[in-house]
Amino acid sequence: MRQKIINIGFMFVVFMALIFASFTDIGSASTSVEKQTVSLLSPIGARVAIAPVQIIENSAIVILKNNQEYNLAKDLIPAAVKTIRADINQKNVFSDVVVLDQAELPLTFRPVDIIQAGREAGADLVLYSTISEFQNKTKYGFSQKLIGSLTLELILFETASGARIWHKRVAVEQQIKVRVSGQTNDQLKVSYLQLAADVIVGQAMSELSANLHRDLADYKPPALAETIVASQNFVTDVDRIPDVKVAPDFNKYAIVIGIEEYRDLPKAEYTVRDAKIMKEYLVKLMGYPEENIVTLLNNRATKGDIEGYLNTWLKNNVDSSSKVMVYYAGHGAPNPATGKAFLIPYDGDPAFPETSGIPLDDIYASLCRLDTRETVLIMDACFSGAGGRSVMAKGGRPVAISVENPVLQKNNFMVMSAAKGTQVSNSYPEKRHGLFTYFLLKGLQGAADINGNQIVSMNELYRYVTPKVMKEARVNNKSQTPQLTPDPESSILLTDIDLSHVN
Repeated sequence: MRQKIINIGFMFVVFMALIFASFTDIGSASTSVEKQTVSLLSPIGARVAIAPVQIIENSAIVILKNNQEYNLAKDLIPAAVKTIRADINQKNVFSDVVVLDQAELPLTFRPVDIIQAGREAGADLVLYSTISEFQNKTKYGFSQKLIGSLTLELILFETASGARIWHKRVAVEQQIKVRVSGQTNDQLKVSYLQLAADVIVGQAMSELSANLHRDLADYKPPALAETIVASQNFVTDVDRIPDVKVAPDFNKYAIVIGIEEYRDLPKAEYTVRDAKIMKEYLVKLMGYPEENIVTLLNNRATKGDIEGYLNTWLKNNVDSSSKVMVYYAGHGAPNPATGKAFLIPYDGDPAFPETSGIPLDDIYASLCRLDTRETVLIMDACFSGAGGRSVMAKGGRPVAISVENPVLQKNNFMVMSAAKGTQVSNSYPEKRHGLFTYFLLKGLQGAADINGNQIVSMNELYRYVTPKVMKEARVNNKSQTPQLTPDPESSILLTDIDLSHVN
């Protein structure tokens, strides 16, 4: 009887061993197949830069003993990046992998920031990842464990075009056995970090990287020439003008100035692009005849050119029924000794603004002397010398500049400028325009039609543009407040834009 029991026991052990072996074989086979599948794919022929992980909405809070809260984010970001990089390297997803330095990025970075950082690192692609919806709980009792879940999202940007070319997210729940009751809070922090970064992110990456590798197996980075063309032809929402036909009003005249490449000064980013699209808006949406528009770009915008068209060409062409628009995108500069502001032409030098610049007061006076129905001056420039679209002599310091003038009280003259005299006029790299000009164009498309009457007035335009610019500037820890003179609450309505024909 005893022998029979032993035999039964032996058979049971053998049976369980066979079952365990079969499960082990299945797991091994599965792993083998997975590795074989990955190994069959050649690496994606591109250099990828891995950006720091972003934790969305405090999604890394864990509760320790005594209800003590701990935010994993600071430790989780580098740990998750390490796991992501290890997974990509192990599976040979890309031909080359680099990691972007978090210290070189803004505290709250945007896709445009990491795309630019990727370009500077010589990467073809940038891998951006977010962690959200992090949940955790502790299980006590006979089998103590930590249980956690999160959603990992991967987004792949092409540095040449700035376009998002791949995007996937996955939610994962995992657990690790931990003798919770025997751990201190510091030990629990380490355990939670291991659970989140190594186990959960690792499991999520096993799925996401396989999809990424398969989906982009045939991807080839654009050639250098194609990259240059893509950059030049980059189109945003404001670059798409409604295809409408507005009858030209031959009483409308405009001067459009954009200076990006200066003779002896740093570039004023996107200003030529701003000027070109502004001209298109004038013609296609606002009824300015093309032959009544003077466009001065880069080396065509010398001091002599600008002053000649402002002082002579306008005077010789306009009359009391005319509407005039002057748009300027470029550098401004202060004279710290006098507190005066200057536009800087292509051949200007901020060290000698009185002789090589164009005094803003002179421009105001010249435009106010015109006998017109209305005159509008729009400037995407700043005059503090603090950077952006503002320059000053070497060694100089930013100053507070007033861009107002008593002549601006004339009833048919209005000035809209990108920033206060103490502020910087910023660019908007994500949209490849000046920040002020981008929202100006959005408003002209119809977003500024606050009262819904199919007409955009200057007052409506100002009320739309100002909060948009201020909000976007704050995202980048900057201050920029557009200005409208005279008083934006005045009853003057200039350059109404009829949107009834716009679909």
